Amino acid sequence: MRPNLYSFSWKEVRRSSSFGRSVATTIMLVFLALYFTLVFLSLGVFVIPKVLADKFPGEDMARYLLIYFAFDLVTRQLLQNLPTLSFKSFIIQNIRRKQIARYLLVRSLLHFFNLLPFFMIIPLFFRIVVPGHSAIAAAAWLAGIVFLILSNHFLSTYLKWWINESSWGFYVFAAVFCGLYAINFFGIVSLTGLFGQLLDAMMSYPVIAVGLAALPVFFYWLNQRFLVANLYLNLVEHKQRDSNVRDFSWMSRLGDYGKFISLDVRMIWRNKRPRTQFMLTILFLAYGFLIYRDVDKGIPEGIFIIGGLLMTGMFTISIGQFFPAWHSRYFSMLMTQNFKMKQFLQAFYYLNVVVSFVYFLVTLAYGFIDVRIIYFNTALFFYHIGVNMNLIFLFGSGSKKAVDLGGSAVFNYQGMGAAQWLIAFPLIFGPIIVFYLFKWMTDSIPALMLMGSIGILGIILQPQLFNYFAKIYNYNKHRMIRDYKNS
Repeated sequence: MRPNLYSFSWKEVRRSSSFGRSVATTIMLVFLALYFTLVFLSLGVFVIPKVLADKFPGEDMARYLLIYFAFDLVTRQLLQNLPTLSFKSFIIQNIRRKQIARYLLVRSLLHFFNLLPFFMIIPLFFRIVVPGHSAIAAAAWLAGIVFLILSNHFLSTYLKWWINESSWGFYVFAAVFCGLYAINFFGIVSLTGLFGQLLDAMMSYPVIAVGLAALPVFFYWLNQRFLVANLYLNLVEHKQRDSNVRDFSWMSRLGDYGKFISLDVRMIWRNKRPRTQFMLTILFLAYGFLIYRDVDKGIPEGIFIIGGLLMTGMFTISIGQFFPAWHSRYFSMLMTQNFKMKQFLQAFYYLNVVVSFVYFLVTLAYGFIDVRIIYFNTALFFYHIGVNMNLIFLFGSGSKKAVDLGGSAVFNYQGMGAAQWLIAFPLIFGPIIVFYLFKWMTDSIPALMLMGSIGILGIILQPQLFNYFAKIYNYNKHRMIRDYKNS
């Protein structure tokens, strides 16, 4: 008798120690799901039909669906998790690998990304496709769209397997994607036009929809073939390749602080989740090209605050959000070492100051767009390291949930507790409130000077603040060890 893996899956969720405990995370996930559902529903009901009627009258909607599917494929590469969870215990059981692979792939279909498109496509289907077409033609069109959504799901999954296994896979994917975009953009081959013709032909010849059904079957087979051949523990916990292991021992020559800084740097570089978050913070340095492009037309000063904060302080916001839970895997061992808690906190502080200062220097180039950017970023840099860093230490003292260093970095809520959600509000909205409060009392330039002065005051008081936080962390360290073990 074959075991029912799906019943095991439900029992795992229901019996999990975190089931029903993380109320804040559950509420936030429900809120995000409802938000994106309403966004896609409004796109299908109001926005897209109006845009097609006003901007592209008489043009075929089907050709623009290729743009959506391309965007969906890239988004899935960034946000969709691989179906690798919870199969480790099955490998040592008398269960065929093909059965485990089928279970993982079928279970992966229960994903919000596969449901979300229908909130946009179903309204478009009834408003644009159904009128003027027979029931068979409309049904064939809808069936073809369903097959394409499933194809995107399994293609994205396979590409992610391949990219993770190959050191150059991401660059090949990016080159092919950019090449196809260039071919369509420069009119060498109208890929959007060909895609629109395919969907139109599918309504005239419904048998084409049957042919499209072969696509998800083929990509499903590729994934199953890959899983059966590679279903080992190192599929989840990859052994570190020699090329990915860097020697940071030279940092230890900087003294006790250097040892802890090298520990943080190794943790970031050698693990997927913190390394990806670090790489994303580098991408945020280009954020200014988006928000400052209309600076000549006049933009709110709050945009300067948000832009400066995200570009100069994104590393601290992203990495500091989970401090000290990044070290939860070996936190109990770390607490048995002969060191002072103050040194542990100071090392993390100095690392963030150095990275934030480098980011700050890079963002000064935006001063060629508008000199006000330099004023705002300078004030925000001092405010960030003098105020926000201390808020991170304060919230970090209440850390309770361990962090899986090998997990995905984007839309991964593992390790998220109330403290992680709450800290985002003072870190991001605090500077905006402080600036506008001072501006209401004085003016923009004095408000920036006062913001910078608060940050400098925090830097001056940092030795006393370190003593205070060291006492809190020493008092809470045994509770942290217990919570990390139980989470």
